Amino acid sequence: MSNLTENRINRILDETAMTNALAAISNLETELPEGSLDDAQRDSFRAINVQNKVFTEDVMIEMENNGATILPPYLNVALLKNDFYLFEQLDILESRMGNAVRKITDLKRIAGHEAYSFALSVYKSYDAANQAGIPGAKESYERLSERFNGQGGRNQEELPNQ
Repeated sequence: MSNLTENRINRILDETAMTNALAAISNLETELPEGSLDDAQRDSFRAINVQNKVFTEDVMIEMENNGATILPPYLNVALLKNDFYLFEQLDILESRMGNAVRKITDLKRIAGHEAYSFALSVYKSYDAANQAGIPGAKESYERLSERFNGQGGRNQEELPNQ
């Protein structure tokens, strides 16, 4: 259980911040090209690792320097360049979004931990007040204790160590 006086985050996103964040996500989704994969395609499509990326760059150089007379016209270097450039753009976005998602996940974990730990402390206070016979505490304690009913082999009155 965390220390109740330690509150790492004591803030909410105001309406403007929340609206702006959701609008930024919507805008990003709108700006991205259409396209999705099913599970089979996700498993079968080739990925670009460092070696594949270098190879693809080498192929583009060869196509530009020595492709016009050797390769058929349907092997257009512009198509390859567009796909590769989009890959690089999406790689940057994925990295930045990954960082943002990690921050959101961490902040969510901190806020959830603090809220639930605080709630458990309040629950314990209602339990203590109930045991001390404080008027009105029994009803509150019983309402809150419903959360812990039926939890595998624990005494109904016992608070889990969470």
